[in-house]
Amino acid sequence: MFNKSIPIVMYHHVSPLGKELNVQPEIFQDQLGILYKKGWKTLSGEEFIYFLQNNEIPKKCVLLTFDDGFINNYILAYPLLKKYGMKAMLFVATSFIEHLDMKREDFVPLPHEEAWDLLFTERRSEVMCTWKELKEMESNGIFDIQSHGHSHNTHLYLKRKRYEELKKDLLISKRTLEKRLSKDILHLGWLNGQYDQTGINIATEIGLKALYTTKRGANMSRNLKAQRRLPAKKDGR
Repeated sequence: MFNKSIPIVMYHHVSPLGKELNVQPEIFQDQLGILYKKGWKTLSGEEFIYFLQNNEIPKKCVLLTFDDGFINNYILAYPLLKKYGMKAMLFVATSFIEHLDMKREDFVPLPHEEAWDLLFTERRSEVMCTWKELKEMESNGIFDIQSHGHSHNTHLYLKRKRYEELKKDLLISKRTLEKRLSKDILHLGWLNGQYDQTGINIATEIGLKALYTTKRGANMSRNLKAQRRLPAKKDGR
């Protein structure tokens, strides 16, 4: 099935705690080790778009994606990706990202539910990457930072058909990331996989080229506007 498609794997947390939306570090390392030993290539966003637009699907290539930008992506996933010389894409909601210089020596991993609760408080930087950390991962060619919207409310705008608010939200995210990271933002991870044709049209209109859902499965067409993803296996199988 995957011979004519590029599999896209979806992660949220790499952490020793919790089960929801989480893969433990040793499992993540095992997954990267298997890819490495079997000769798989991990793609950047630029490479992914190029291959699909030019109808070139190399064998043994995969796109690894992370949603939200939790700090465990920086502390635990980033070193392992670097160890194996692999890349990933990270979709961040820009309203959650602070311009701070955080000390992470006292990092304490939290289950998803507890980390999520802190996102809506002044303590959000304890559980989310900062701009400095995002820039580091980007500049080292490990994480390709892309858009997850600004407010983390795009799924609600779509559900309620509040399309002007959706467009504003996506534009703020895109422009903020482009200013902070000095790059074109071309990829969007839809929140909760919520999207519709009007949303696709709006995202395309503002210059987003590749749009990612949470629907499972392989992408047998070259349609960049509704890419399916495969949730990472928590038990490594």
